[in-house]
Amino acid sequence: MAASDDYIGRTVASKYRVEQMIGEGGMGKVYKATQLALDKPVVLKVLRQALLSDERTVARFQREAKAASRLNHPNSISVLDFGQTDEGALYIAMEYVQGKDLHHILSREWPLAESRVIRIMGQVLSALADAHSASVIHRDLKPENIMVEQRRGEPDFVKVLDFGIAKIIDGTNDEGPALTRAGFVCGTPEYMSPEQARGAQLDHRSDLYAVGVIIYQLMSGMLPFDSDSAVGFATKHLTEIPLSPTRRRPDARVSPAMERLIMKALAKNPDDRPQTAEQFRAELQAIEKERRAGVATNRRPGASAQSLSPVRKVTPVDQQETKVNPHPPRHEDASPWGAREDTVKGDAPQARAARGPVPVESAAPNTSPDRTTMFGEGGAAVVFKGATVLLVALALGLAGVYLWQVLHRESYVPATVDTSRPWELDSKGTRNPGEAQRLIVDGDDAVLKGNFSFARDTYLRAWQAAQMPELALKLGELAWQQDKLEEASGWWSRYRKDVEPDAKGLTYIDRIKQVQSK
Repeated sequence: MAASDDYIGRTVASKYRVEQMIGEGGMGKVYKATQLALDKPVVLKVLRQALLSDERTVARFQREAKAASRLNHPNSISVLDFGQTDEGALYIAMEYVQGKDLHHILSREWPLAESRVIRIMGQVLSALADAHSASVIHRDLKPENIMVEQRRGEPDFVKVLDFGIAKIIDGTNDEGPALTRAGFVCGTPEYMSPEQARGAQLDHRSDLYAVGVIIYQLMSGMLPFDSDSAVGFATKHLTEIPLSPTRRRPDARVSPAMERLIMKALAKNPDDRPQTAEQFRAELQAIEKERRAGVATNRRPGASAQSLSPVRKVTPVDQQETKVNPHPPRHEDASPWGAREDTVKGDAPQARAARGPVPVESAAPNTSPDRTTMFGEGGAAVVFKGATVLLVALALGLAGVYLWQVLHRESYVPATVDTSRPWELDSKGTRNPGEAQRLIVDGDDAVLKGNFSFARDTYLRAWQAAQMPELALKLGELAWQQDKLEEASGWWSRYRKDVEPDAKGLTYIDRIKQVQSK
């Protein structure tokens, strides 16, 4: 094949004027070109001539390129043309997409919100489902082959590249394992299924394994395995069970349901994976549906938060998605999400019921302005006076009940906390578990809304009321969120002191310390 500089400015097959090289990989070079007949930008992939020099390979190229060109799915790159240059190099012309590949997004924008990963990979699986129904297996799915375009009204619109191209090069069925071919590794070792790594016959579930690897990487920022060589990656895909994303990277934000699905997709046996791309996509959508239902439940007025074990670091993406208030109220009693209607507003249903019936003026016109007619000796005056007495008596009764509750309520005297080392507080004489539990609920609500400063103040007030181990764990996590490592260590040491040796929180603390030590 001619040198890359020789192609720029040339016209290929009398159809495409090459403008610039935009990429290079194991299969060849990729150029941006202009389709002369339509004056339209296209992508021109010129395949490596050294790999495509015999008639059998050319025939395979034509067969597979034709199959790929018949795919007609919104999330698949359209193959416009394919052929051979005068020098014998094979080329494919595809539609041009003005976006970024997923590798670029991963390297510059990680961590990615789980909802965004589901949106992107759901489209990839939709394209795969269409290809698989046409008996086209991708065989080289990786972030570099997934383009993401920002369209108006359609964020993260996906296009999958290179359907069927890997099979053109591979020839696995009659030429031995993919890794043995000189100068070329069919597929990318980091994303290879076990059956692909050992050169076995492939079906569509090999692509689904690659999807599992990509989602693992998008959620954790790391591949399931590390190696310095293609053979090393292949060996690990064949023989090792990967650590789950959160065990490999404890600070990654991965829901339990997503983690289970990732590990299912990475099963060594294809029968243990999702069996179709549509099934895989449906399971992803179920995770997103469950997430949205959980967010809606937590945002209901009065809804309490779940236990803070563990809290993951909140990213700028997550803050944008949950609309965290960057300027939370500072007063201790100021709620960052507004007062609850049924406990504060004077016109609450209970208050309205306590007031009794409200007198309503008659709609009929008053025929006499004489006060003796309205409030004199007649029956109307008796009714009015009776209603007034009843209301006064009811108000006095309610006041008495309130006064009794105040006088008999459990007294609580806040402890004096050493603000420099509050985890050392141990004032058993001021224990008030009921007050602590109430404050914990308010603190958990604040955490769900991203208001960590308010949450910390609330938890500290709860700590004054009762020194509970769960509070030490929560306060340690919040300190870690704000990179106050010494404070976090103090809280976690207190937690370790107050709990049994097999407490679940200890495992999480140990994982965080491993991350800090790296």
